[in-house]
Amino acid sequence: MPVSRLDADDCGFPHFRIRSPHKDQQPKIFDFSSHYRAAEALKFGLSMSEPGFNIFVLGLDRAGRMTATLDYLNKAMEERDAPDDWVYLNNFSRTNRPRPYALPAGQGQKLLAAMETLITHLREAFASAFNAPAHLTETQTQTEEARAQLREKFDALREYARERGLDVQENEKGVMIVALNEEGEPVSLDEIPKDRRNEAEDAFEDVAEEARKTLLSTRDLEEQIADTLDSLRRGAAKVVLKPRIKKLRDKFTSPGLKAWFDALEKDILDNIDAFEEASDQPAIESGDGKIPETVDDRYAVNLLIDHSRDNHPDVVLEPSPSYDNLFGQIQYRPMGGGMHPHFSLIKPGALHRANGGVLVLRAESLLEHEECWGFLKAALRDREIRIEETHKGGPPTAGAPEPRPIPLDLKVVIVGAPKFYYTFFSLDVDFRNHFRVKADIDADMPAAGRNISIYTGLLRASALSRSGIPVDNGAIRQLLGQAARWAGERDKLTAQIERVEDVAIEAGALSKAEGRETIRAADVRRAIEERRHRNSRLEDRSHERVQRREILIDSFGSVVGQVNALTVLDYGDHAFGLPARVSARSYVGSLGVLNIERMVDMSGPLQQKSVMIIEGFLKSRFAQDFPLSFACNVTFEQNYGGIEGDSASMAELCAIISAVSNIPMRQNVGITGSMNQFGQAQPVGGISHKIEGFYRICADQGFTGDQGVIIPSANAENVVLREEVVQAIRQGKFNIWTVEHINDAIELLTGMATGDRTDGQYAPDTVYGKAMERLRNNDLILRERHAYGPRTEM
Repeated sequence: MPVSRLDADDCGFPHFRIRSPHKDQQPKIFDFSSHYRAAEALKFGLSMSEPGFNIFVLGLDRAGRMTATLDYLNKAMEERDAPDDWVYLNNFSRTNRPRPYALPAGQGQKLLAAMETLITHLREAFASAFNAPAHLTETQTQTEEARAQLREKFDALREYARERGLDVQENEKGVMIVALNEEGEPVSLDEIPKDRRNEAEDAFEDVAEEARKTLLSTRDLEEQIADTLDSLRRGAAKVVLKPRIKKLRDKFTSPGLKAWFDALEKDILDNIDAFEEASDQPAIESGDGKIPETVDDRYAVNLLIDHSRDNHPDVVLEPSPSYDNLFGQIQYRPMGGGMHPHFSLIKPGALHRANGGVLVLRAESLLEHEECWGFLKAALRDREIRIEETHKGGPPTAGAPEPRPIPLDLKVVIVGAPKFYYTFFSLDVDFRNHFRVKADIDADMPAAGRNISIYTGLLRASALSRSGIPVDNGAIRQLLGQAARWAGERDKLTAQIERVEDVAIEAGALSKAEGRETIRAADVRRAIEERRHRNSRLEDRSHERVQRREILIDSFGSVVGQVNALTVLDYGDHAFGLPARVSARSYVGSLGVLNIERMVDMSGPLQQKSVMIIEGFLKSRFAQDFPLSFACNVTFEQNYGGIEGDSASMAELCAIISAVSNIPMRQNVGITGSMNQFGQAQPVGGISHKIEGFYRICADQGFTGDQGVIIPSANAENVVLREEVVQAIRQGKFNIWTVEHINDAIELLTGMATGDRTDGQYAPDTVYGKAMERLRNNDLILRERHAYGPRTEM
């Protein structure tokens, strides 16, 4: 089976042909082929007016998913007209249930100004109308006539009393009946002679009854007078008010406002007296258990959303989607020794600001406010924005504000990493009802002409805007090479262009510090190396432990049952390779492969699966004529954490074969790769880090010229190494072999042929021949000990 050695040119940064965009072109991130699918999904989602077609944009971090999405959405909104303004106005019949009204963009500000002007003018106009000569004359006439009627009634009562020897007097306490002596002077009943006292008492009762009747008729007359005067005031006020209200009604014709202007007119006429008070003086009883309102508060316009300066709908990014930030809130003002709400203190949330446009949310931020997720789904379901005071516990407060909901018509776009989409949102049935459009950004893109052109244009623009100096072609090639390394494929570029832009910016800073006017390839290499140095403390410490023999890894000699497996450690900001010693010890038994990690619950399901695959391969090779007669412990030495994945299955099998056949394995060669039950090598991840990790071990312990690594052939296109390693390969210090089958790896590690099975036997001088001989002897030992029944020879 073929074994290939990679040349240095096949391992370093790929050499791409630079293709800059045309000078008139402005490349966008969504122009990448990796982003094009997501751009089409966004276009489709925005075109759907039916509810439920909201959008989730998912892509890797630093892939420009947010900046590109915002740029796309803003561009799309430019083609649409600005949405309506929204105002809250007083509900005069139920002041705790203010009503929302929609007005064409810019009309809300005009209504606010018009109402402020109306209230100011009404104060002056009412005062002028009530002080007009005609109004004063009519009021005086009505008042004098009423007074005359009252005097006539009182005089008639006095006359009635005097005819009976009594008199009626008025004082500050009201009407008082008194007795009169013979001289006509008021006296008490005790001063009346006894012979007249009974007669006076009877007369007193008669006069008292007549006084009661007179007082009742007087009160009716006073009420009539008050109604007459009020009618005069209302009439004068109507003359002032009606044309002004008609002017507003004709100017603002939005649905519902006509009825509100009618209610406004009636309420103003019911509260005319309040306009004579100072503007800051509460003079109107608002009901609902609230304290009195000022005129300005009662007739205020709460301009909730103002689009007077907008030409198109807003794209609103809400960074912290708490309930108040999304749905708005009702603020309170201190008054009368307490905190009191008012409809003018209703504040909008992001849903209000984005209504008619697009609301953008970060998936991770939404999960931080998971309690709001249910409210958001309810708003999308009911297509309305309700403001509820969720922060207030206990029963509802009497008179607490309950603003009527506002109709909701917008697109919600959630942007986040795939892990949030697949582990939380997509598992929610309601999510699939409301977010039917998935805009999926690929992790990488082909390193083809158009993508390279866009990449080049974006990198040049970013470096120039952030660093102030241009990037030359050599630096661009180096940056594209780093993009290929992060993509993990030589013919692809990572979609995480923002990571690459960061390197360009750091290179720009280094170049400026050296006084250069352009960013060169050397600046990019230095920036990459300095970044690696900043983040490699754990890597350096791990390799230091290898040098000090705290971690036992050798890059020389040969040992039975021992192989250097290539592994990767990823700490988020830095990933690096560090070999792990895999050892196997074989002995007589029938238990097969014993995975120590599995026995102590330190291995994941994938690693356990790989061991079972190894057993399948061994049984297919060596257990066709008799049972697999051996037991073998296999483990990752000095492993004190969990093991997961199958990328070490080839290394584990090599260690087992070595232990069974008693043939030593080379320690100057590391190996990585998965395998199937047929022994075919399968690709694994992190290949470049794994190679570099073993290279560093060899460099630290000294090159011998025959050191290197074994990788699956399918991983050849994934190798993108640092220049230091490439030079070592070019100088013959280090080697990379690719294999297609486990047999190739075993032969490289042992220096012996694995052997082909002919007539059920392997040649005795092959690896598998020696392994078969050992297994056959084990079987005989077990049979002699009666582990199995007697075997019948055929």
